[in-house]
Amino acid sequence: MLLETLGYEVVTPKSLGIHFQPEETESTFLGNSFIKSKELFRLTGLPSFADDSGISVDALGGEPGVYSARFGGPGLSDKERALYLLSQLGENPSRNAHYSCVVTYVDTNHLVSFEGKVEGVITSEYDEIGPYGFGYDPIFYYPDFGKRFSEVPEGEKNKVSHRKKAMELFLEWFQTIQ
Repeated sequence: MLLETLGYEVVTPKSLGIHFQPEETESTFLGNSFIKSKELFRLTGLPSFADDSGISVDALGGEPGVYSARFGGPGLSDKERALYLLSQLGENPSRNAHYSCVVTYVDTNHLVSFEGKVEGVITSEYDEIGPYGFGYDPIFYYPDFGKRFSEVPEGEKNKVSHRKKAMELFLEWFQTIQ
């Protein structure tokens, strides 16, 4: 883990014996991430960070956004959610999309957030041509790689991912307060 390289021990709610599933009731990644990091801090008294992430499609007004994991209704598989997104998009020629990740951090003196994004295009069809990724990766084409994210090994994808970008910003800031 990135913080461990700086000499910090990272603990999870599970490792602390805490059942942790706060309800994500906000309409933004920022809001939902703060729900989690604030609740962790309240429960533990320890500096806490959390994230929230998903995919947003311009032509769908930013949907699925914070509903990425539940888009189309409960009980759908990743593939069914991706197919539902394609059905909602239809033949719309505007297919720009982005993955977003917001990392939030809370301690006694700080309440901060950091956002990372990766821009791409939604393909016109679902194709399981790559063995990698999950969720919407089989329909998310990343122009810089010339491939769908499902075709890109995790190590390569992580070099440009929305989570990596958000965590890099967090770590850059975090080192300034130490």
